[in-house]
Parts: sequence; structure tokens; C-alpha cells
Amino acid sequence: MSDHKPPAPASVPLGGSISRAQDHALLHRLIRTLDTAHPAPDRLAASLLARFGSAGMALSAHVGGLDEVAGREALVPPLLAVAREAALRLYRSRVRRTDVLAGRKGLEAYLQACMGHEVIEQFRVLFLDGDFHLLADDLMGTGTVNHSPVYPREIMRRALHLGAQKLVLAHNHPAGRPEPSGADIEMTMRIAQIGRLMGVVVHDHIIVGNGRSHSFRAMGLIA
Repeated sequence: MSDHKPPAPASVPLGGSISRAQDHALLHRLIRTLDTAHPAPDRLAASLLARFGSAGMALSAHVGGLDEVAGREALVPPLLAVAREAALRLYRSRVRRTDVLAGRKGLEAYLQACMGHEVIEQFRVLFLDGDFHLLADDLMGTGTVNHSPVYPREIMRRALHLGAQKLVLAHNHPAGRPEPSGADIEMTMRIAQIGRLMGVVVHDHIIVGNGRSHSFRAMGLIA
């Protein structure tokens, strides 16, 4: 009979702030669960926190970034990627039944998880009905480290097909600075202008990068 005992459950609060110790406990438990033969789960958990800042950011990190910490031969990075995808799918199923914008922090956290640590730019569009319920979350373009192609007509064609009345645009800045560029602002205004002609409102544009985010609406760039 083996003397191995399963790790004790990590206590994580449902509300309020999460301490670094609690983040470490969660990562430690995940590593021990995903790779029972890992020789140093405690050290790896500490390394992930040192690199990414929190358990949430580590779980949303690109596999390449996880490989740099854990090693390319480790089992943990691809298994964490599977766990991340499962969590994203659960989140999408939840937001489809609720007001997407009711909890802005949750929306920004979701976008961080989707693309905050991607190494190339991605452009997503959340298509919403009149009550801000999610109809679709589509990746509309991928590009280089500092540019992703955006085609306003394709966005509007998709919006009309879905019967969407509102849009939330989103993209990432792989360099980690989420402040909008002049090109970001110009492109957003162009999409909004075309949308007005077609009865589709651009409600916001959110840029994410390295744990930070900027909302065009919060900045007063979109009324």
C-alpha cells in the first residue's frame, strides 16, 4: 500500500482579496494534482508566482511562458492549458445567461485569461443583444507582435447575422502596455461610425496586457 496522501484542499475565499499565500497553495495543489511525480511542486509554485504575479495570471499565461518557468519537458504547462480552456468554457456558458457588463472586473479578467499573455495581437468581438447578453465571442483577427488586422465590414456582417445590437471590442498588447495607440482610437471610431449607420452600437473597446486593462468608455473615448 502506498504512503502517498492526496494534498489537502486549498482554502480560497469566494469573495474579497486573495493573498499570495493562498495563490501559492492553489498552484501547489494544482501542480501536485496534474503531475504527481513532480519533484518540487512548492518551488515551481513559487517560481510561477514570481514570474506572473498571481495564480490567476499564471493560469492564463501562454504555454510558451509556462515552459520558460517549468521547462519544456514538464507535464504541467500543457495540462494547465487544458485547465484554462475548461475554465474559459465554463465562464462563457455563465456569461451567456447574464448581463456581460454587470461585473466589469469579471469581464476584464475573462479577457485577460483569453489573451492577456498571448505573444501576438488578437482582436476579439463580443456580440451582445439589447440587454447585454452574450450572443457570441469571436476571434476576428490575429496578427503580429504589434498589429492585428481588423475588417469592420466583416464585424458588421457577423453582427447582422447574429442580430446583435451592441458590441464590445477587445484586443491585447503583447508588449504589456494597454494604453490605446492613435491607430487603435482611429480604428475604433471607424467601426463605431459604420455601426451607427447599421443600427449597431460599439459600447466599449477594452485593451488588455500583462494584468492591466484600459476601457475606452471609462477613458471617455466612447460615449
